[in-house]
Amino acid sequence: MRILDTGLMPARWNIAMTAALSELHGKGLIPDTVRFHRYPACVLLGRGQDIEASADVAYCRRQQIEITRRVTGGGAVFMSPRMLAWDVVVDRRAWGGDLASVTRRICEGVAAGLSRLGAVARFRAPNDIEISGRKVSGSGGYVEGRSAVLQGTVLAEDDILDMARTLGISDIVLRDKLTCLANATGQAPPLPMIMGNITRGLAEACGREPMIDDLSAAERAVCERLLREEIGTEEFVSGRPHSGRQKSD
Repeated sequence: MRILDTGLMPARWNIAMTAALSELHGKGLIPDTVRFHRYPACVLLGRGQDIEASADVAYCRRQQIEITRRVTGGGAVFMSPRMLAWDVVVDRRAWGGDLASVTRRICEGVAAGLSRLGAVARFRAPNDIEISGRKVSGSGGYVEGRSAVLQGTVLAEDDILDMARTLGISDIVLRDKLTCLANATGQAPPLPMIMGNITRGLAEACGREPMIDDLSAAERAVCERLLREEIGTEEFVSGRPHSGRQKSD
């Protein structure tokens, strides 16, 4: 099981890299891959969401928080460097076939890894991981051909106030639904520790040996093409009609 860590990168680049891995995996050019990465403070809209209805645009502009758009559907999410993001791109035939089966197996592996950090984490269908009844990780994805792509986040530190402000949601409402590793375990584990434990949990869940790797020149090239032609364009981010892909969670 190939493991990548691309660190803290711009939001649109991260979205394009997920799409690049999906494209290359679908063509059989790369193996099943797990990618860890982080975002600057930003709002990631679902593929079909309206910007004005999904985020406090005026606040984001004042705070220089970028608003961009995912290739997948679902709701808007706030991201920050204090959160860990993960992608899993796999041959769905070996992971249960449909998106629900793939999601369960991957999220159970992620939950097992998070449980190593000192608080019991459990998968909650359809696509969340919770600690003591509150979500610490959410995910969404799609299947295309032989490939299944699942994207998720782990709330390492308490970002709920910033999350509430950017999304225009009450922080009280969010605190009833969400937790973070810092609150659940008493302190935020270092990001390398979180990544290492998730890797072990996923490796055990799928019975594979993890292999640390770097991005290839081909992956970087496809990412840059997608940024230039689609994902990095203002048309894509604004949600105006575009010839690009359509995905749903």
